[in-house]
Amino acid sequence: MQGRLTVRNYNPQEPRDAAAYERLKEGAVLAHLLSHPYYQAEKNLFFAEADGEIIGFMNILPELAIGRVVLDYSVGPSYRLEVIFGELLKYALKRSREAGSRVAHLSAPSVETATAEILSKLGFKQIHRFCEMRLNISDVTLEAAVHHDWTYRYYRDDDEETLSDIQNRCFADTWGYNPNTVEDTVWQMQVRNNCPEDVILATDNGRVVGYCWTESECGLDSTTGGKKGRVYMLGVDSRARGKGLGKQLLLAGLLHLKNKGRELIDITVDSQNNIAITLYLSLGFYLHDETVWYEKAVP
Repeated sequence: MQGRLTVRNYNPQEPRDAAAYERLKEGAVLAHLLSHPYYQAEKNLFFAEADGEIIGFMNILPELAIGRVVLDYSVGPSYRLEVIFGELLKYALKRSREAGSRVAHLSAPSVETATAEILSKLGFKQIHRFCEMRLNISDVTLEAAVHHDWTYRYYRDDDEETLSDIQNRCFADTWGYNPNTVEDTVWQMQVRNNCPEDVILATDNGRVVGYCWTESECGLDSTTGGKKGRVYMLGVDSRARGKGLGKQLLLAGLLHLKNKGRELIDITVDSQNNIAITLYLSLGFYLHDETVWYEKAVP
């Protein structure tokens, strides 16, 4: 690294910052955050700079309902990750403390062992894992597998509160789940292609008891070129569990994605959720990757 390293807040009036921000927006996380109802880039986005060049960033997403902030970062490949990350982290933790967070979390693929070593040196500890699973949907027969023991319907424009409520009921006690507001749900629909048919709701006597939220536009797989889709969220109300609804909702979601022409379907699941993992394996999903979550207390 050449020159003196400085870390500072993003300044939308600075042309260099504006250009760098436009580049960052091409990444999924930053593109989504741009329109988040609670996001403040001027307070929560930091740039690392050397010799007049922006060489790294760290972003903070506050999730204060569960006492945490989630960090996202990137450092140029020709610079020492440990040094740049460490300096960015000082500013991020200060901002996290001001925001009222108790802990900072970030995630990284399990294969990034060098990143794990650096995070350990900086006081982070591994606390949780998620499995990234994948299905080649051409290998599965779906049409005859979807039963209609419940009533299914697509999301409607007036369902924001309904979808927020069922998400919170399904995931209230799940690790890392930040309770949703109606504003969150509206935002999520906007950034996830705003396609009502991607959200399937299951009802019992008119009451929503489960849902499968898919994403039908996820680009192409970099290796095979196959069209990708995702099961973004799958949830069943605690009072409706144990009756096979989760499997039926998943099958309905997969059929929807197949009819949309998707070929490879991804889903993320908590590594400790053995019931869900068993279900996914039974339908042909396989382990594609693992994500490790790290935690550091905010001093």
